Amino acid sequence: MIIDVLITLLAKSSPAHLETVLRVMPMKSQEFSIFLKPTILKSQAEHGSEITRRFAMNKVGRMFAAAMQDRSIRLFLADDGKEMQRLQDEFLCTSLAFSPKGDLLAAGSVERVVKLWDIRTGDCLATLEGHTYPVLSLSFSPDGNKLVSGSGDTTLIIWDVENRSQLHQMKGHGFYVVTSDWDPKDNRIVSGSVDANICEWDSNTGKMIMRHSEHRAAVHKVRFSRDGTQLVSGSSDTHMILWNSVDTPMKMGPVLQGHSSEVRALSFSGDGNHLASGSSDKVLYLWDTETLSIQGEASTIGEIDGIEWYPKESTFITSDGTGAIIRWDVTDLEETLTPFQNLLDEIQSDLTPENRDAFIQKFKDFCSRYDEETLQTKKVFYVIWQCKRALGILKGAPKK
Repeated sequence: MIIDVLITLLAKSSPAHLETVLRVMPMKSQEFSIFLKPTILKSQAEHGSEITRRFAMNKVGRMFAAAMQDRSIRLFLADDGKEMQRLQDEFLCTSLAFSPKGDLLAAGSVERVVKLWDIRTGDCLATLEGHTYPVLSLSFSPDGNKLVSGSGDTTLIIWDVENRSQLHQMKGHGFYVVTSDWDPKDNRIVSGSVDANICEWDSNTGKMIMRHSEHRAAVHKVRFSRDGTQLVSGSSDTHMILWNSVDTPMKMGPVLQGHSSEVRALSFSGDGNHLASGSSDKVLYLWDTETLSIQGEASTIGEIDGIEWYPKESTFITSDGTGAIIRWDVTDLEETLTPFQNLLDEIQSDLTPENRDAFIQKFKDFCSRYDEETLQTKKVFYVIWQCKRALGILKGAPKK
């Protein structure tokens, strides 16, 4: 917790400034076309020990790991949130990453080391020592043979996973390195820091390729798309930058602005068509990566600090500051609206005293197919209100 507070304080005092004119895509008042349907996989923590500190999903989307305040790391089934395994450490976990094969879980801690865990047996297989401050970010190479760690000591280290040895130490950031991601093409590592800079590194030599200073405050997240053609960065300046990562060094693209507080979690969908973003403002946005528009919105009780997409599904998971982990199903809002709209048309054209009870029952049957969260969505709520008014069973006023 102390580390997170320090990062936030440094982020707010960062002196960096924009050095280029940004093409900002502002948040506009709009009617969203997508509904984000929530399913709770892990409930809000009842005790402080149950708070989720760090969060990661394996590459195939079968399970996710959550590091808890009680110093345990727990593995859960991704489809229903059932706990599968519990790894117990003596120190608080500060970063997590699954190997591409899914057999290893790397965990960084306040102990200043990286531990490699066997997810089947729960055994710690190795401890990688080299950092002088807590390890705040982790990312495996696409083949799983190497691992990069970023630390509060301002450096990154590339490790040989099989030999448990240090290959390169990279220096270039001025403050804590809090995020890193390995290019799916295996030729580059990108890191972000509280110093507001993003650095590109040659993953074979450990040499810096380029330093990018377009953000105005701490960079909390960098994330490649699955095919490596795009990278997104999120910052305490509330902006997200889309980067064209086809070339090396990568080129700055449009800036997305919608959140009112620091952007802490980002993830592309498997097909790259959508981007999910989460923030300290407790708001979750779903962006269309082609039109750069917000297509869906939801909110959580706590600050959103983790987002992971299921690889081949229109579904993703979030973790937030309350300890809750929620699955969000991306659904077309029109598919939900159409049955109610058709029923409304039918009621308006054919309602009689004789068939009113039948229409009321049909309306109740439609409502029973959806959870309360769906029924309270603005567009759905309004068409339901219209049905109630037409049937003469309205008890309230339309939602503003």
